[in-house]
Amino acid sequence: MEIKNLEIILALDSEKHFNRAAEKLKISQPALSMKLKALENEIGVRLVKRGKNYIGLTSEGEILKERFKNIVKEYTNIKQLSSELKNNLTGNLRIGVIPTALLEVSFLLNSFVKKFTNVKLQVISMSSNEIDKNLHDFKLDLGISYLENEPILGVEKIPLYKETYFLISKKKNLKNKKKLKWQEIGNLDLCLISKENQFRRILDAVFKENNINPRVLIESNSMTHIYSHVNSSEFSTIMPYIFTQSFNYDENTNFIQLISPEISHKVGIVHIDDNRPSPIKNNFLKFLKSFNK
Repeated sequence: MEIKNLEIILALDSEKHFNRAAEKLKISQPALSMKLKALENEIGVRLVKRGKNYIGLTSEGEILKERFKNIVKEYTNIKQLSSELKNNLTGNLRIGVIPTALLEVSFLLNSFVKKFTNVKLQVISMSSNEIDKNLHDFKLDLGISYLENEPILGVEKIPLYKETYFLISKKKNLKNKKKLKWQEIGNLDLCLISKENQFRRILDAVFKENNINPRVLIESNSMTHIYSHVNSSEFSTIMPYIFTQSFNYDENTNFIQLISPEISHKVGIVHIDDNRPSPIKNNFLKFLKSFNK
């Protein structure tokens, strides 16, 4: 039984489409169909419902899918472990990162790949809910997310930093202000991250608890898009501290810490401890401990 044939079932289940599954596996669709048929003949049951387009897995396919997932994961771990035993750590590390943490953790990730030059990091921007789902589906090795607010369950947690919040605005009446009460942002035209992100839900909770009715005129899931609005207009936004330092803002832009209440949230690594050898993930966690010293 070929491991790559098992990956076909996982790719079909993920992509729900024959062509997309073939593209994901970097093979042609005829090759995918041939390998699928060979797998079904080998194990003696049909795994995929036949039709002009992809319909879904059979009931047998749904049951065996979970076994295939574990076999593929174990095989990947064995390859990584053998690589580590030869002092040549090689492979991929898949990390899901909430959008507001991407800038904050870039130095950490850069430092890791400089030390382990044969490891490829696949860093994917996704919401905390997506990180939760993909960790438990074994599509991610690690996540970087909030640790206490809407916590991800069934995972190990390692704190990295505390997120604090700033108003970013070119409004002239805010010039030279260093701190501002949350209540005082109620009359500003705001451009904020969209509601599928936990960061926005944190802001909405602060607004609700303090009876603030924000004037949110633009929403976006792109931090770069939000930056462009703030930098080219009098729209204001609220961002974690790192975003006050990481873009080429107009010289008239004000960065003001939001207080009363002073809000902060822990962000860190989340991962599933399944008691199986995972050399790249384990080396990353060891590296993280030495990095934080």
